[in-house]
Amino acid sequence: MIKIKNLNKKYGDLEVLKNINVSVSKGDIIAIIGPSGSGKSTFLRCINRLELADSGEIIINNQNILDDSANIDKIRQKVSMVFQHFNLFANKNVIQNLCLAPIKTGILNKEEAIKKARTLLKKVGLSDKEEVMPHKLSGGQKQRIAIARSLMMNPDVILFDEPTSALDPEMIGEVLNIMKELAKEGLTMLVVTHEMGFAKNVANRIFFMDKGNIAIDAHPKEIFENPKNDRLKEFLNKVLNH
Repeated sequence: MIKIKNLNKKYGDLEVLKNINVSVSKGDIIAIIGPSGSGKSTFLRCINRLELADSGEIIINNQNILDDSANIDKIRQKVSMVFQHFNLFANKNVIQNLCLAPIKTGILNKEEAIKKARTLLKKVGLSDKEEVMPHKLSGGQKQRIAIARSLMMNPDVILFDEPTSALDPEMIGEVLNIMKELAKEGLTMLVVTHEMGFAKNVANRIFFMDKGNIAIDAHPKEIFENPKNDRLKEFLNKVLNH
């Protein structure tokens, strides 16, 4: 589904991603963990071409999205992204936020978009918020709306960039629960996260990133129960015992 070959990204002299080679299969739930500055968010942003990689290939559904000929709008319809800070349009109410992209891209007409938006609002437990402006929502509600918005496009993959790190502790659970439901439905997800419980219990693969590399690509059991890599042990020790 996604094949990444020899992916490199630099900011000036700083190598943020170094020669990454990895494949993602349909239905994979991949938790991307690792210390700050290890390239996790940049890696995700390159898959959505929000950052342009310097070299390598990112092949999604048999098309290299780094080719000049690639239609990035079409790609983003199939590879959706949910950000740390929600990125909702402040001047539009909830249902308008959800309907904007599918109507604009011609995927759905207005009537279809509103119908689908209502179904998704029900799914994320926010049916009563369709007329509400974003500033009146809690952080957890905004993030659930952002997830519903990304589902409006019927994506093949959703990229989550630290979706709970801007939330108060009691709101984290409500967002993770939605993500767990999506995982059960077989949606392919790549999730940069500090939530080790989610990584351990929901993901079927974990990428441990360190210094711009995917140092380990393994099953959660292997990562948490039998970590062999010293850098991974050190990282887990810090995050699990802080």
